[in-house]
Amino acid sequence: MTALQNFKIRWLSRARSTEQQISAIQAVQKYDFLLMEKLNHCQNPSACSLSDYLESRQKEIILKLTALAQIREEIRCSIEQVQNPEFRCLLLRKYLAYETNEQIAEAMHYDIRTIQRKHKKALDEISVPSEVSISETTIFRNISCEN
Repeated sequence: MTALQNFKIRWLSRARSTEQQISAIQAVQKYDFLLMEKLNHCQNPSACSLSDYLESRQKEIILKLTALAQIREEIRCSIEQVQNPEFRCLLLRKYLAYETNEQIAEAMHYDIRTIQRKHKKALDEISVPSEVSISETTIFRNISCEN
């Protein structure tokens, strides 16, 4: 893989990474709610501060979900610009449906090695905005999606 292809993979993989972060936060939040229920049964005065904490965690999840929706749309727009329909299909499955090469190969009726080769070629066709940074916290704006 070239450095540019690796850069594009990282850029395209932002949605999965963000979803994993959200999932982890939600798992923690689930445990926090259980803890709050236990504290409320004990009538513990620290339950108020825990309630504030849970509210801030909920706001964090909403912000991350909003960022995820925008990231997914940016990725979808970039993928839609790829001219080759097979490459578009492969990229959508890999970076928005989070399918493995094996799952993609089965769905597209190719062997895994062929999918790997097509993936490399698809990466050469996709363009990412020139001003992007691979920071997971960066929200990209001003991406036009012309279909």
